[in-house]
This record gives sequence, structure tokens and C-alpha cells, in this order.
Amino acid sequence: MSFTVHARRVRDERLSPARRGAALGSAVVLYCPFGFTWTRAHLDLIGDTRRDTRAMVTALEVLERSRNARGAEWAEFSRRRTVEKHEAHRRTPSAVDRAWMEAPRWAGPDLHHAHRAMVLRWSCLPVPPPAELRREGLADLERAVTAQVEAYLAEDRPNPEAAVVLGGLLPRLRDAAARTRRTRTKSRLEARADQLRMMAELVHWDRPHI
Repeated sequence: MSFTVHARRVRDERLSPARRGAALGSAVVLYCPFGFTWTRAHLDLIGDTRRDTRAMVTALEVLERSRNARGAEWAEFSRRRTVEKHEAHRRTPSAVDRAWMEAPRWAGPDLHHAHRAMVLRWSCLPVPPPAELRREGLADLERAVTAQVEAYLAEDRPNPEAAVVLGGLLPRLRDAAARTRRTRTKSRLEARADQLRMMAELVHWDRPHI
């Protein structure tokens, strides 16, 4: 079913809270700018989106705003690409365009609030012991990302300087997250590597679309 159908079910007061909550989860499956788990976690900051129908509708409205904004961005991107193909003979998107297309990014007027809220949440999570971080080659990345995240959170606005530094670290962070995922069991290090990567991504992409 489409996002629109699931959205209609979330708002349908004839349905039980359980069915409306399930419909919200299905809508998140179809549009999840932070990935399903972290998009749901962000919406859960609004309230109990599994039992409270008012929180469900509010969360849906937040999700719809981002989805509509993302659709408008894609329309503008498509228009620009058509011009580039016709006038500049650029048949493939640039590296910057590809990065933007793949970025975990909450489009729309709530962009900064959404990114900051999730970075703040991750920054407060427990960190594995230094010895474990060193063993997996994460100690330097932990220090570097933490320093830039602290600078980003110090003021309630995007931080272009931190965005540039963390953008430069993203290749190493993605490699580290992929490396720790190859272990057979879910570990604190795997979770932390992914948290570091996502904090860097969200600080880096806390800015208007290209």
C-alpha cells in the first residue's frame, strides 16, 4: 500500500489505536530519512506513537512535512539535471549530487531540529571502555567526532566548521561501521561505530539542499 493509504489509516478514528499505530509504522517503512529504526526513534520523541493516537497524528504530520519537502527537492534536482544533460552534456550526477541523494537527511523546516535532537540523543549514550575502542581502532574517531559534536551542540544552529571536519571523517567512519558489522554478534562497538557515523552524517548534512 502507498504512503497516502497508511497516512489515511493513521488519521482514521474508527480504527483501534493498535491498527493506527501499525499504519504509522508502515508509513515510516516507506519514508525513513534516518533509516527505519532512527526515524521511528525521532518520532517517538513526540510521545507514545504506539498507543497515543494524538501523538501518532502529530508524528505523521512531522513525517509528512519532511516527505513533502524531500519531494520538492527531488523535483528541483530533476529539473536541474535535465538542464545539465541538455546544456552541459553531464550525463551522470556529480559526486556531490550522489552524496546528497544518499544522505540521511531530514528535509524541510524541521531539518535542524531533527538532526540536533538525534545527535544530542546519541551523544548521551554510554561509550564502550577506551581499551575496547582502541582494540577496534575507534579511539581516535571517538575523540574527533565527540569534539565536533560538542561544538555543534554548544549553539542551537548549524555549525559549518564542524560539518566540514566531520565530512572529511565520513569515509573512515563508514569503513569502521562496516568493519564492526562483520562480527558475528551484535556488540557495543558495532553500535557505537554506527552512532559515531550517524552523528557525523547528521552534523554534516544539517544544511539546505544543494
